Amino acid sequence: MIPIEHQPPGYWARNLYTSPRKRPKSDGPLKDLPPRAGQRFRRAREGIRALKHVTEQVVFMGTAWKWVWMYEVGGRKLGYLHPMEAGLSGTFVLTESEERELAVTNGLPKTLRQAMRDGRVANGIRWCWMEFPDLEAVDAFVHVVHLKHQLLARPE
Repeated sequence: MIPIEHQPPGYWARNLYTSPRKRPKSDGPLKDLPPRAGQRFRRAREGIRALKHVTEQVVFMGTAWKWVWMYEVGGRKLGYLHPMEAGLSGTFVLTESEERELAVTNGLPKTLRQAMRDGRVANGIRWCWMEFPDLEAVDAFVHVVHLKHQLLARPE
């Protein structure tokens, strides 16, 4: 797990699920988050799960991220949802070639471009984190996951 910068101080300490021994239920955030954050979780989750062949796993990613909802297609990472005590955030990952393709995509929401600019690169992968203060941010996140899904679905 790569520490991602640009979160408020102490952000990761406010993860909704902290015990490595107690796996949350996959739909747990729907009832455990505050109502608006739960609605954002539902929208993000449903938008990502609507993609063909996408798998959802609830995995413990160490002492920083703790429990996350991880989405993959064919074993390739699409994104992560982070349920926090008071809200929700997400991380999407991009290879250098995916990043180059998205950089020339017209109409990418400002929040995505900012997350890409702020993302940290490790081992050729850019880790792009963003908060979800509203449904517009959730939709932007789902949009970039859809774009990445399309890139991964193309023949090599």
